[in-house]
Amino acid sequence: MKKIIFTIAASFALSFNAAAQGRVTVDYDITVRDTLTRELMAFLDVYYLKATVHGDIKGKKWLLYSHRCEGDSVVTKPVFPYAFEFSDTTATFTFFAKNDGPDTVRISCNTPRYGGNSVKYAIDTKNETEYPTPYILMETFPEKPYTTADEINLAAYTSGIRTGRSSYSFCDLRYKKSHPSTWQKEHKIPRFVFFSLRME
Repeated sequence: MKKIIFTIAASFALSFNAAAQGRVTVDYDITVRDTLTRELMAFLDVYYLKATVHGDIKGKKWLLYSHRCEGDSVVTKPVFPYAFEFSDTTATFTFFAKNDGPDTVRISCNTPRYGGNSVKYAIDTKNETEYPTPYILMETFPEKPYTTADEINLAAYTSGIRTGRSSYSFCDLRYKKSHPSTWQKEHKIPRFVFFSLRME
């Protein structure tokens, strides 16, 4: 009888803990609906990705982090020096990226509370290969659903998995749903940057 009561209590505690953390989902959109804006962005080679976070996030403080990945090294820094607070159950983070030479990208992120200036990050489009290595702003799908206790990956400016002399697959990388910090070791991705969200 004591064992049954303990099992029920443990199950209730796990359920309560999961509910307290709250589930979080991220939806992505790359559609630029205004024709002139879309054509101008194409002319300027500007990439765009909107990540919309949904869940039990209202009232929670958050920080946005950048992670610069090169070889076995991941350098993590906050994009902004202080935390903000979500005012709703939905929050949108909009990323813009433009290559600034073969080894640098400029990325700007507009958040629910702050529109950031563009920041330079190191990439490697040459990558010691015969052809330039392409990069895009890409979704970072998780292996399992997020909760508010998790670090939530929002976007990456990355190359894809190399499939030939001059061909790369972004879908193969995207749908592996692995953590971006493992991409260089597992898939030999050149140096890149990804962004994540942490809540308090």
